[in-house]
Amino acid sequence: MTVIQDEYVGQTITFHCEYDDKFKSHTKVFYRLKEGPVHVLNSSQSSQSSEEKIILSDSHEDQFTVTIRDISADDGGVYLCGVERYGSDPSITHISFIKEIQLNVYSRNASVQVQAYSSKSVFITCKFPQEFRRNKKFIQKDSSQKIIVDEQNQWVRHDKVHMYDDSSEGLLKVFISDLTAADEGTYRCGVNITDDDLFTDVKLTVNQVDHFRASSKASAVIGESVKLTCDFPEKHGETFKHICRENEQKICENISSSEQKRFEFSVSSAGVFTAIISNVSERDAGVYWCGAETRDTHLTSVSLTNQHQLTVTMPPVVGREGDSSEIKCPYNAKHSREVKHLCKGKCFTKDAQNIIRSNEVNKPRISAKDETELNLFTVTLSELRAEDAGIYWCAVRDEFNLHTELMIVMKDAVTREASVGGSVSISCQFFRNHMRFFCRGDQLNICVRDGVRVSSNKRTNGRFSVTDETSAGVFTVNITDLTEEDSGKYWCAEESSGSFIFTEVHLRVIGETTSSYTERETSQDKEKSETTSSYTERETSQDKEKSETTTSDTEREKSQDKEKSGSSMIVAVSVGLILLAVCLVLVLLKIKYNRKHGIGSSTPAQLPIIPSDGLLCTSVSFQKHEESLSDAALAFSNEEIHSDYTTVIYHIVPNSF
Repeated sequence: MTVIQDEYVGQTITFHCEYDDKFKSHTKVFYRLKEGPVHVLNSSQSSQSSEEKIILSDSHEDQFTVTIRDISADDGGVYLCGVERYGSDPSITHISFIKEIQLNVYSRNASVQVQAYSSKSVFITCKFPQEFRRNKKFIQKDSSQKIIVDEQNQWVRHDKVHMYDDSSEGLLKVFISDLTAADEGTYRCGVNITDDDLFTDVKLTVNQVDHFRASSKASAVIGESVKLTCDFPEKHGETFKHICRENEQKICENISSSEQKRFEFSVSSAGVFTAIISNVSERDAGVYWCGAETRDTHLTSVSLTNQHQLTVTMPPVVGREGDSSEIKCPYNAKHSREVKHLCKGKCFTKDAQNIIRSNEVNKPRISAKDETELNLFTVTLSELRAEDAGIYWCAVRDEFNLHTELMIVMKDAVTREASVGGSVSISCQFFRNHMRFFCRGDQLNICVRDGVRVSSNKRTNGRFSVTDETSAGVFTVNITDLTEEDSGKYWCAEESSGSFIFTEVHLRVIGETTSSYTERETSQDKEKSETTSSYTERETSQDKEKSETTTSDTEREKSQDKEKSGSSMIVAVSVGLILLAVCLVLVLLKIKYNRKHGIGSSTPAQLPIIPSDGLLCTSVSFQKHEESLSDAALAFSNEEIHSDYTTVIYHIVPNSF
């Protein structure tokens, strides 16, 4: 059991420590945690001397009391009430503690120094005893009049000072923004009591020079994480790091304890720490302040040094041409009964295009569904086209806006194949004369964020370059010195004010480098090497086909020619000689016949046909062909001889064997 007790310096306080009846005769103990000493009241005593600062008194029935007189600020801390128990070993003392008491001691007139910075903000929390949590709180600067906080549990503004009287905790919260030198001074943070005021003087110093970074803007996707970078004075290195978000009144309130688990703090370097917000939701959008927190007995102060404007977006939606896509719009439960809007462009602005509202009937290609039990408004776009790409906003009135990107992937993909060491040209269509780029990545959002190689603004990047053919509506990406690692998925993209249109590209790089001829002679050379090393191997295999037409042109010319040329030449020469002999005989016979009958050479005479198995004396010609003689044979004509002299021509024609 734990009890919190708030008291003032100089007062006397009494605690009651209840125990079971079985311990009424046991020794009672009062112990100060971590600091000691132990105060003991023996069972034979009913009370200690009234002269003591800490007095124990036992009723011997159901409780003993502890009284601390004239308490000081040093008496604050944690105390334990207990009873001794008897064990089997009398040399060992066993104590059962039955109550824990946390004592807070307040001074009626404390003073605390607070450091802040020009143009920044400061958040101060003043603590008061719980017994005064319902009393009115006040702020008083220097000797000016008190500013009474009339309303509890809500923010009250007075000029630049915002105040919040938290009656449940007994706290007064003070927030001062846009600090200037005029805001320096002593602020009395107090509570009205019957006979007097209880207060703490806050001596505020506003430093005019700081080295903190300027305000920044950050964007986070719902469900992911975001990191905010903050500065703090190095002299506050041992203090707590703090982050808070402005409310609708631009007051930086504390992060609730339920959200603390989503915030992770780490010091990255001297004077710099980071705050990581995990599992971002739509409610996390807004203005954040961060800084170093210092704690005192009477108050906590946070000097806010960095401002961050955090925008929350929905994850991008990717749709393929001709298909359907859903845009899901989460909203706060308080908006469940209100009209939801989906717009192309920010809703309620002049250029916004209304797509559909939750109270409208479905439209061609557009349907909507509002699931109030899930706080989700869903719009389905069907038969997607290139012009559907763009930024869409979900809105409830003008106070709640979330946006997402609808990225369109064209239906027809581009596939290219090239060889290692070579180059490839990839041409993609574009629809509007806007910024174009070429990137690599399996996922579009990663490709756009981290994978851009070349673009309209950066036309050359190492081995990548891009050229435009505006009249044809085509841009071409060239990649040189290809390697196998270049294989993968790429995207041709066109972007205009957040409107993305993509063409999917698949590149396959095949083959190896020059040194791989050795490897390819064992693999690909079964196809090619049988045209390269096969000049070595196929001269023993294929040359049995070709080499027997090449070396066989040399060997078969030696072998076949010895057979063919040997046989055909023998036949040709033999037949030629025989025919020549026959013709000579016939010529001689003719001459003899003419002489015998007195026929002159001037008189034409018919050469008698002498039967010789039907064979006539023919004109035989031998003519050398371009090819070798071994490829030739004799040809005969059946022309009759009408001249007085027989012409013998040797005519050799290609072999038809």
